[in-house]
Amino acid sequence: MTDPRRTYEATILVRAAAARTDYEGTLAAVRQTFETEGAAFLELDKWEERSLAYPIDGETSALYLNAYFSAEPAAIERIERRAKLGGTVLRQLIVARPGKELERIKTQRAKTAEARIAAAAAKAAAAAAEM
Repeated sequence: MTDPRRTYEATILVRAAAARTDYEGTLAAVRQTFETEGAAFLELDKWEERSLAYPIDGETSALYLNAYFSAEPAAIERIERRAKLGGTVLRQLIVARPGKELERIKTQRAKTAEARIAAAAAKAAAAAAEM
């Protein structure tokens, strides 16, 4: 018997002021929105706070979260409805990500982080050499 669950990637915009005031509470509210419908998070990471191109529900900025989770396909519509009804999530985009594709994303993310660290170290070494 095959597992009906699939892997998804989500970009979630939450109210920036609420996240600044109570980050853990905001994260718990997002988790509850998804987990109530049977989703299981593989990752849920803070990305950054950004200004919005246009106001959403009166908000001009939002905290972006990036998430990977598994859920049954039928749960996605319920998650989206629950997020619209709750007050924490302003917008979200959920995209199906097959397991192999998710692993490639993680590998690429690790390579990018390593390259950033190497570039910072080279810059620091060059600055030290100039002194």
